[in-house]
Amino acid sequence: MADHTNPILVIAEKEIGDTWRDRFVLIVTLFLVTAAMTALVVGAIALKTDVTTYNAARAALLALGKSAAVIAKPEFYPLKLLRGFVEHVEIIGAVIGILIGYRAAANERGRQTLALIMTRPVGRIQFLLGKIAGALALIFIGLTGTFLLAGASVSLLGGVVLSLNDVLRLIIVDLLATAYALIFFLIGFMAALWAKKLPNALLVAFTVWLTVVLIAPQIGDTMDPDNQVAGGVFAQLHVTKAQEHAILASFSTYETLRNGIEIISPTKHFERLTFAILGIKNIYTGKALSPILIEKTGDIIWLISVIGVLLLVLLSRPLDPNRLSKE
Repeated sequence: MADHTNPILVIAEKEIGDTWRDRFVLIVTLFLVTAAMTALVVGAIALKTDVTTYNAARAALLALGKSAAVIAKPEFYPLKLLRGFVEHVEIIGAVIGILIGYRAAANERGRQTLALIMTRPVGRIQFLLGKIAGALALIFIGLTGTFLLAGASVSLLGGVVLSLNDVLRLIIVDLLATAYALIFFLIGFMAALWAKKLPNALLVAFTVWLTVVLIAPQIGDTMDPDNQVAGGVFAQLHVTKAQEHAILASFSTYETLRNGIEIISPTKHFERLTFAILGIKNIYTGKALSPILIEKTGDIIWLISVIGVLLLVLLSRPLDPNRLSKE
């Protein structure tokens, strides 16, 4: 139970209870689980086949009295299977954040309870922090359950037991996913809190979602010539790294524009982070975690900065409960 002397905890508890009762966010979360697990199962079955093939070959050698060292044990990277899983979290996780944010403000406005709440010994900052705390708990619980299911599925279906290092990487990505979804919660919450008409709030929030989650990353990827050929243009042309850098230097303005379009999107920063931590991108496969986190510090700071700016705007703007109670 919450400490009923603390308004922030009381509001957070109420937020969690209200969201749980209407079941809508739960349904959307289950949709995320279904879509993400569908993407994961196919890869896990393929990994299971590889593991089974190696184990069968090893057992055959041992049965013949030969050393298993004759065949080198392959390196299995089960976290690479989470590529499709992460992509679904990028898209549907952002939607869940927006819907929780919209609902957090819309319920108070729809029931015209915001003015009543503000007459109680509850400050504006306490009210807002309570809403954020409740939403953060909901997002974290939902995503953690999803990641636990993904990790268990990789082990059970793929036939490869996750190491402690793998589990640590999953925990870090889970926390990053929570922070990522919080960005979209704040967008949906502010839109619903400040819009003159609630339907307009959803329109604004999903316009932002469409721009930063789907359009900007897709434009950046499409403008990258290396993404248009399987394995990459430079790899197919057998261009060395030195030659590649020289070619790119000749198109520095174009590359700056392309990269600039990508980095306006928190989705792209989240993707770069998670693909590196999970070893999905080949240059990070098998690489130690610490150097990856150091290299990707800029992406982490960018995500934290976006959250900080949104919180600053939300907490600094006056809240007029009388205007917001009029629909």
